[in-house]
Amino acid sequence: MSKSLFLLGTGFIGGSVLTALLEKKQYRISALSRDPKKSERLEALGVRPVQGELSSDEVISKEAAEADIIMHIATADDLPSVKSILKGLRQRSADKAPAIYIHTSGTGVLTVPTHPVDVIFNDKDQAKFDRLIPDHAPHREIDLTIKKAVESKELNAKVSIMLPPNIYGVGTGPFNRTTIQIPLWIKEAIANLVTAYLTLLSHLEQTTSTPPLYVIAETGEHRWGDLAPLVEKELKQRGLIKSDAETVVDPEGSVETETGTQSRSKAEWLHDWGWQVKQLPSVAESLPTEIDEMQRTGAV
Repeated sequence: MSKSLFLLGTGFIGGSVLTALLEKKQYRISALSRDPKKSERLEALGVRPVQGELSSDEVISKEAAEADIIMHIATADDLPSVKSILKGLRQRSADKAPAIYIHTSGTGVLTVPTHPVDVIFNDKDQAKFDRLIPDHAPHREIDLTIKKAVESKELNAKVSIMLPPNIYGVGTGPFNRTTIQIPLWIKEAIANLVTAYLTLLSHLEQTTSTPPLYVIAETGEHRWGDLAPLVEKELKQRGLIKSDAETVVDPEGSVETETGTQSRSKAEWLHDWGWQVKQLPSVAESLPTEIDEMQRTGAV
């Protein structure tokens, strides 16, 4: 009998992973959905919609207790939904095989400048994460909650936290197909990130050992300063901005937060497990396609 898989998140990353999972035809997939129209679309794809939101504790914990695989790809920063998953995993019968829980964090957790700028995080050095990342770093509260639950030995599950970097490219999911992202950050094409998730899932299905908690997916680095002129050029050619003096109002400071930070890391485990990285268009080369998709959907 095929394994059951409960997915939280069907957006840019989650939707692309969902498409790949459906193509494999190996799982009975259910997905959290709060939108009736999206639920209809999911059902048409052969996915069982689970009506609820990230705050729906009983709904999520029940699904997590019963599913063979749980993949949280909705957000890196929602503590209630993570607590609901952990609650469900604690309720999982000890007679059952261990569940698999893949949580999505992000390399933004590495951006707090409390370590030397030349530090590169390698996921084979798990201790470095806990030694150098402060508790107040982005995503860290959630990651630590999962870590403590794993260390408590109360979960009948194999657990890993995926740390994707800056994602670019056009996704393949049924809903949102573009990213919210464009000093030095690691990068990853969405197509390669999808295969990273599948590689991690395959490893967790096969291993009988305790897996590494932190798993990095990256294929290189880019500098925001190098991309800014290219973005400007593409936007000006489409008439989306008028001049070099165009000003974007950012009252929350999110642009500065995203583009003025540094995150450096290196994936090791995924390559050991057979991750095949495809040669895909670079961040710069993908810009026209991404902007075309954003125009098509009215995002710009």
